[in-house]
Amino acid sequence: MLDAAQTIDTLKLRFYNDWLYNAHIYDEGESGFHKEVTTKMVKDYVDPLELPKDAKILDLGCGPGYFLDEMKERGYTNLTGVTLSPGDIKLCESKGHKISKYDLSFLPVQDGYIDESVDFIFLRHALEHSPYPIFSLVEYNRILKQGGKMYIELPQPDCDRRHEWNLNHYSILGASQWAALLQRTGFTIDKFNNFEFDLKLGRVDDKGELISEREKYYCILVTKARPLDLK
Repeated sequence: MLDAAQTIDTLKLRFYNDWLYNAHIYDEGESGFHKEVTTKMVKDYVDPLELPKDAKILDLGCGPGYFLDEMKERGYTNLTGVTLSPGDIKLCESKGHKISKYDLSFLPVQDGYIDESVDFIFLRHALEHSPYPIFSLVEYNRILKQGGKMYIELPQPDCDRRHEWNLNHYSILGASQWAALLQRTGFTIDKFNNFEFDLKLGRVDDKGELISEREKYYCILVTKARPLDLK
């Protein structure tokens, strides 16, 4: 017999998920600022890892593909960007990048994202877009090889720019909460750094001078320490 209540609950979950990922998706587009920061983070956090040139690498929430650009220039050959933003997909594909159009939290096994198949995940300003970050981290644990690495960059809470109010920012959490979630989902934290700087984006004060806003990011490098028993 059909369980009507269970069917309704399943449909509600699908409806809520579709609403989040369709109504609130936007194109990041070109940004000199984000290109510059991405270049810095690749040099500071990724280059020292000395990943093999054929390592399977995912850029989750790839935006216009700045990380993919950097890695391609370095000779990496197995790169995939993941995004649902139509404009960013078009831009990345115009550069010759391979792009998969997936929800960042659910990477399909039927498309090759089997358990322990990925060497490195680059997750710059993407995890805060997840409404269920612990589910996302469980998925990243699933696809990463044992000992695989992941770089995560996130806006800190209560910054001048009020990231909590961005259209699809759902998880602007503090350092302790992120550390706890990472530990619960099988990762060890190699680095957990604060990155702070002043940013001027065009707002002016009553004297017509540009207003400087303090930005604060978390820059986190983790290792998959253990798989999760979800049975």
